[in-house]
Order: sequence, then C-alpha cells, then structure tokens
Amino acid sequence: MINRGFLFIGLVALTVILGLMPPASAEEQSDCVTAPVILPLLGGEGDAPLIPVKINGKPAAMYVSPAFDYIYVRNSEGIQFPKGYDDAKVVINGTYKESAFHSKIKELVLDDIPLKDVDVVLLAKASTQVVDGRPIVGVLGRAALSRLAVLIDIPERQFAYLDVKDTKACKLAFKTFLGNDSHSVDMEDDFTVHIRVGEKKKRVSLDPDLTYTTFPSFWISSLKENLEGLGDQKKFTHYDDFLSVGQGALVKNLFMGGAPIENEKVVFQDEVEIGSLGLPFFTDKIIIWSLENNRMYFAIPAHMRPLSKGQGLHFFATHSGNVSVRDRRGDVQ
Repeated sequence: MINRGFLFIGLVALTVILGLMPPASAEEQSDCVTAPVILPLLGGEGDAPLIPVKINGKPAAMYVSPAFDYIYVRNSEGIQFPKGYDDAKVVINGTYKESAFHSKIKELVLDDIPLKDVDVVLLAKASTQVVDGRPIVGVLGRAALSRLAVLIDIPERQFAYLDVKDTKACKLAFKTFLGNDSHSVDMEDDFTVHIRVGEKKKRVSLDPDLTYTTFPSFWISSLKENLEGLGDQKKFTHYDDFLSVGQGALVKNLFMGGAPIENEKVVFQDEVEIGSLGLPFFTDKIIIWSLENNRMYFAIPAHMRPLSKGQGLHFFATHSGNVSVRDRRGDVQ
C-alpha cells in the first residue's frame, strides 16, 4: 500500500496518513519532514515533468531533470533573460553544440518561496513552448535538485521538495511514504544509479526529459541475450536540429534495486556513452531521490488513473521515428 495522501493535505495532517502505525512511530515520522514545497505537474501524458514557477513576477513553467547539471533557460514571449559578459557552449547528446550565455534570474518563485539572483545558463535558441497558458522557459537541473530530497509522482501529477531531518529514524521516512512494496537503489553524486540486465551490471542516468530510454550501442554485445527485436528497425531521433540514428529493442531481465522493470523499450545509440532512463521509466512510478543519503526510492502504484493527453513536451525537443530494415527501402513508418 502506498501512502501518498500527504502530498495533498500537507505536513499538518501527516499523522493521519500514518494512522496505521503505532502513535509514537507516527509522531516521529511526521516530525521528519519539514517545510515541504508541493507543486502540481503540468501538462499531460507524454510530457516531461513540468512545474509552475514565477520568473520576475510572471507566470511560467520549467522542466525538472537531474540529467542536466545546471539551470538552463530560453527566452520566450514575454520573458527575456539578460546575456552575461561571456558566452559558453552546451553539448547535447554528446555531439550537438548550442551557443549559450551566462545569465541570472532576478527572482525565481517556487510555491511562494522567492529565490533571488539565481545563476542560470541562457541558451541561444528561443522557446515557443506553452503549457497550461504558461511559457516554458527552462529546466531545473542538479544545481536545483541536490540540497533537498525531491519527489516526482507522475501518476498523481505531483512534485515536491522535502526537507528531511538527518536522523536514523527519518531515513525510514521515505519507505513509510512509499509503502512496503517500494524499492531503493544507491545513487551516485552525479545522480546515476546501477541496473542489472541478466547478469550484467550497468550504470545509467535519470533523465525524464528524454522521450525514451537510451543505451550506448557498445552495450549490445554484452546484453544481446536479453534483447528482443534488435535489428528489426532502425530508430532515428532529432534532438532539436541534431539527428541521431540507433536501434530499438525490448530489454528483458532488467532489474533495479531488486525490482523487475518490465517491458522497457530502449534505443541503442552510437553517440551516447552512458545509459539514460527516459520518460517511460518514470511514467508509472513514484520516485524520491535524496542526494544527502545517496539513495533513490521508487514504487509502482497498484492503480493508475488515466492522464489527459499531452503535447509531447521536452526541453530538448525530440522527434523520433522508425525506418524499416526488412523492406530495404528506408521507408519512414
């Protein structure tokens, strides 16, 4: 059973949610989480995690993904960012480069909490994306996701920052929140975790901004016995203006934290050097990561409510398709 009600009614009523526990234990657990920030996830099915923010007093939205090292922004209609004195280059997918500039957000507001003079990287290409009437202006990367524990609950469309006390009793709080059927896995400082495919252990990053899960092509030889459908189709992906070609496959015998990850579709790409768990991995899970504890926790709810159809929104716009190998004509399907 997964105890998720605390996201809807807040910290004050947490003891009610934990009412099945002995009173003393419930009180200890309720004292673990202080000053939570709770925000809805915007958009719908197929959209990367998006949260509402205010940029210098104006409503906006930003993606959330620990695969990004920093906070990246783009100019949009009605919201412009100042260019810094020096420029930079951002590498996408290990190959494609985009011009960028150091910049600042004078005031970034998350759930009525104002953050002043926030350092960001401004990408040269402007954004035209809009969600729920808000311009999408950027992505919160690891620089904004490291100090507090973070919860992403796509099934219930919730995002939360959780400030958890550093005590032995409170280390069990995440397990309590997610229920007895939850699992956890060690997480490195760069937000990578290990998975197991058959007997092979592999390191992957967490990237809900990716349209699908990607593995490096050089993994194919070691994982081949656990791949289904490999070579049937070529998969091509546009990352904004950059084209990448790979092979799709269904990965069998995939485990994380001792839990089986069923029917994970993966694209093997030549350009990548590390695997990345994309949006499909996150879609049916409730996930908490805590860099302080170097741990990621996850659970799959017993029931999934249908989500409204999204727009396929991602910070780095991706468009994918299949090219048949068997008909030898290269027809796009």
